[in-house]
Amino acid sequence: MGKSSLILKLDGYPPANRDAVVQLFHPATGKKVTAKPFLDGSLTLRNLDPGPYEMTVTHPNLINPIATRNIRLFPQPMPTRVPVLVPPDLFRDTPIRDIPDADLAPVQEVAAAVADSVAPIAGKSPGEVIRAEDWNVLASAVADLARAVGELTRIVSPVGHDHPEIAAKIDEVQGNIRRFSDAFGRSLLELRREIESQNLRRRMDTVLDRGGASNVLRDRVNVRVAELEAGTQNPTPVWTATMASHGNAMIREIQDLADEQDTPDVFLSDTAVINTMILLETLATAGGKITPEEELLTYRTGAAKVGPALFGILR
Repeated sequence: MGKSSLILKLDGYPPANRDAVVQLFHPATGKKVTAKPFLDGSLTLRNLDPGPYEMTVTHPNLINPIATRNIRLFPQPMPTRVPVLVPPDLFRDTPIRDIPDADLAPVQEVAAAVADSVAPIAGKSPGEVIRAEDWNVLASAVADLARAVGELTRIVSPVGHDHPEIAAKIDEVQGNIRRFSDAFGRSLLELRREIESQNLRRRMDTVLDRGGASNVLRDRVNVRVAELEAGTQNPTPVWTATMASHGNAMIREIQDLADEQDTPDVFLSDTAVINTMILLETLATAGGKITPEEELLTYRTGAAKVGPALFGILR
């Protein structure tokens, strides 16, 4: 009885091809054949006994098999082709196990099968006729060997060579950098808000002192500044909206204080009053800023006009 061949192809989820295992069981003979496909999901088995087989495709990351079905191999020259669909949903919540070293077992199995298939036709004497059957065996063996060599060049060459341990370390380092950047950025922004709030409180105290402001006015201003100081950890859209609202309100308070002076123009022309009004106008324009970068740009704009906030606090 002639032998049979099988060509199997896994499709649907390429990462599963690496560790998939195909097992064929021949009930009539009790023979089991176990093999692993190439990384592209293809597997070729030759010199199989014809008849019905129980085929099972498994993966070490799954409890249940990927596929289980009955197939029949016929004693014919053309291989029987069996497609196997691998649903990606099977691996949605199950990470694919990474293997640092290239798995050369499929290539070794093909090479061994080629050696076994051509061994019976070796040892021809000079002038002996080569039968068509022998030629077909040789041609199939060369084709299988060529595919195995091609697969070997892909899994051991630098192109496409997988280093999961390096990739995992890079992911870890990137995660650490991102977490550090986020934490450092938030801390820097909160510190800048505290400095700006303290700078605003100092400037407003100076203006209120020079204008002889009442305790009621001082309390209103202090409440607004205290609200800014208490909200330094708020998201940028919330903080900038609050800052713009209080900035506009304090501009009106200074203008009302100027109207109470005997010489309003002299009061408004005071350098401390002018710089405070410029700072408040800058802060009032911060409304609508939604990113930390835009918020920091507002502070830089104010510092360019009236001087650094930190220098003013330490002075």
